[in-house]
Amino acid sequence: MVGVAAALAASVVPLTGRGPSDWPQFRGPGSSGVADGSTLPLTWSTTENVAWTTEIPGRGWSSPVVWGPRVFVTAAINAGAFKAPSTGIYGNDMVAELTKQGLSMEEVIKRVNARDIEVSAEATEVRYMVYALDSVTGKIAWQQEAHKGIPVGGRHRKNTYASETPATDGERVYASFGGNVGLFAYSLSGDLIWRKAWPPQPVYLDFGTASSPVIHGGRVYQMFDNQGESFLAALDAKTGVEVWTVPRNGFKTRAQSGWATPFVWQNQQRTEIVTIGKASVVSYGLDGTELWRLGGMTHATPSPVAGKGLLYVGSGSQGETGRPLFAIKPGASGNISLTPNQASNAFVVWFQPRFSGYTPSPLLYRNRVYVINDNGIMQVADAATGKEVYKARVGGGGMTFSSSPLASNGRIYAVSEDGDVVVFEAGDEYKELAKNSLGEMSLATPAADSNSLYIRTATKLYKVK
Repeated sequence: MVGVAAALAASVVPLTGRGPSDWPQFRGPGSSGVADGSTLPLTWSTTENVAWTTEIPGRGWSSPVVWGPRVFVTAAINAGAFKAPSTGIYGNDMVAELTKQGLSMEEVIKRVNARDIEVSAEATEVRYMVYALDSVTGKIAWQQEAHKGIPVGGRHRKNTYASETPATDGERVYASFGGNVGLFAYSLSGDLIWRKAWPPQPVYLDFGTASSPVIHGGRVYQMFDNQGESFLAALDAKTGVEVWTVPRNGFKTRAQSGWATPFVWQNQQRTEIVTIGKASVVSYGLDGTELWRLGGMTHATPSPVAGKGLLYVGSGSQGETGRPLFAIKPGASGNISLTPNQASNAFVVWFQPRFSGYTPSPLLYRNRVYVINDNGIMQVADAATGKEVYKARVGGGGMTFSSSPLASNGRIYAVSEDGDVVVFEAGDEYKELAKNSLGEMSLATPAADSNSLYIRTATKLYKVK
């Protein structure tokens, strides 16, 4: 609330340089998901090794971000009741069953949508909230209502109206609620500095939005791939003034909407803004000029990762096919797509057709690429060659995953949709170290500081140490 924010203004000093314990955006520093400078816990429960637990009003799958004394998350509060999510991959199962019953495709789609899609009228009025928590005590230091109104378009019940992870540069926190609501910049003491809104656009099957903002070089980058006028925008971080906007139209694919977060690739030759969407990977220069593109992608949900001189990009699907993962080297230009009989070319170092996750992003760690699919099957590849090292079911089977894994000091942390955090060794074989249950659904990706994990469930935020 405004009064709370004003009261705290004197006690919150913006930090101008990122500290070793800060986790400023989706997947942390460099969007890598790696926290090797941290000493993270191995075991915990809802009560043991927990520094604090805070109820987060509303519903949201945005991941927490950390900067010094503050943790930021977003949420959406509905005047009525949200259509409830459930774990697992679903949609095609119901389609198959109803089709077997002899129903028309029109009726099948109608019933699937009734179960899985929450349209605007069902949501009623929504309050789009930004929360700042004290990282030591877990108390809500301030909260702001960024926007209030009936949503433009609906959402898949496994999505929320607050799935975009905020980002911070230590001077401001940038909270996005998707292209149909807008991007909001606050001071670290909770004062609204600027907001940016765009004309509403339809999203595929009313699935909702999820692409998070990223910060680089005094700019905030926001992407919105949809069924109408798609774009990638670069905004001045201080003022919100548009530096440039690139239209993302004209792609010949049915999958026009996307949910992947852009990735800033700082390689030995240049800095690029890499995007996944429209069945393609498209990289842009810092002036918005397209540098190169790669075809052959599927649903745009995972985000890229980079290291060891290569960029790793993948996309997934509900089935076993359509899960490509590519390793790309710097310096490309034009169309670098593989031909049907190719597994590599001048800039695609290697390609695995069935390796990416549907929702979780890949993790590059200690010369291995770890990919966990939604069904819990993990594949591990040699980062240089793409050769599979091993395959395993995380947690022993029966688990589903939407969040992206986090690595620290030889361990990998994977949060299941049931709220179980599986910890296993990074290496050439699967060795499980611990399984920690929080007993509540979780789709958010965890964050880390120097000695703690921040894990968001459906109603709570935990700091475990």
